[in-house]
Amino acid sequence: MEELRVSNSASSCPFSGLSSFCETQQESPRHYIVVGDRIKSQCSDNMFISVTAAEEIVTQLDRDEKLTLHVGQGITDEQLNILYGFKEVLSPALNIVPVDRRLRASSTATHKLKSHNIAISMPSENGNGTYSASLMIDDANAELSDHLTGQHVSGMMVIEAARQMTIAVAEAYYVTPAAKGKVNFVTNKMDVTYMDFLLPIHTEILCVPIELRRSGTSNFRFGCRLEFKQQGQCLAALGFELSVIDSRYFQLKEAQLIHQFVKRLA
Repeated sequence: MEELRVSNSASSCPFSGLSSFCETQQESPRHYIVVGDRIKSQCSDNMFISVTAAEEIVTQLDRDEKLTLHVGQGITDEQLNILYGFKEVLSPALNIVPVDRRLRASSTATHKLKSHNIAISMPSENGNGTYSASLMIDDANAELSDHLTGQHVSGMMVIEAARQMTIAVAEAYYVTPAAKGKVNFVTNKMDVTYMDFLLPIHTEILCVPIELRRSGTSNFRFGCRLEFKQQGQCLAALGFELSVIDSRYFQLKEAQLIHQFVKRLA
């Protein structure tokens, strides 16, 4: 058994940080949180504006003005490209947070077919055995298609993003080069604790590997803890454990189960 031991201090969650964010930002009328048009339809606070409205405001920005746009959830890659393109032209009048444009994780990393269903940026190493990514929800994400009520990120969206993060970390850092493209990911176990609602604002995802057990050149079991943080406060914590198995065995196992089921019906 190969054990990964990473120090992981318990995350506190003083919820007052969220309210203080809104209060502080509302003191400046030229700070806005930009969200997708569909998400904006649920957000009544004037601090939240749709990406369509943000583009209109930017086109009317004078050089002597100062405007800061905080990138929230629901924005497509094309819309992000437009916003950060404006920043290159209008800086320093226009500031965008985060300063650097986050790139959505690939289909190869997350094993998602459609890019708008990928809900995280590409994970990066933190240098201490942990990994980080940003939550990047597209307005067209499948998890939002039939559950978009209230001003928070839904619990199921958080779970799906955590699942993608676990797979992306395992794919990028633990699948051997010889096994790339030849394995499947199977969820064995998960647990989730929601400390409070996650707002549709910038969210960092921290992945802390807990256990890695290899049983061959391709197969291994991977367990980790994931924390969803807003302004440094952990608002949701998940434990995920999955198995990475050879695709040939995966397909054989599926076929055997179907055969056994059909046989029992005869």
